Amino acid sequence: MLSAAELDFATRETGDLPAWLKETAFRIWPWAAAKTLTLRLHGQTVLVKLRERSSILVGEISGFEPNTAAPGGVHVGDLIVFRPAHIFAVRD
Repeated sequence: MLSAAELDFATRETGDLPAWLKETAFRIWPWAAAKTLTLRLHGQTVLVKLRERSSILVGEISGFEPNTAAPGGVHVGDLIVFRPAHIFAVRD
């Protein structure tokens, strides 16, 4: 299992508001019903399907944007653990 922290995934700065805080339907745990989350690695968006929501977040890498090239040695299907600070957007 990969670790977002060890792979140097980006985290939001303290003052940055994540996308879900700007929505009118704000929820404390917005990823509870999310199908896909976006993380960032070396300026590229990494799409992650959330698999486990316990004290740590576990997801499966499902794709990359803007293209299909995998950054930094991660691949579609890899499992990754991450923190809420790694999440840049929530998609249904």
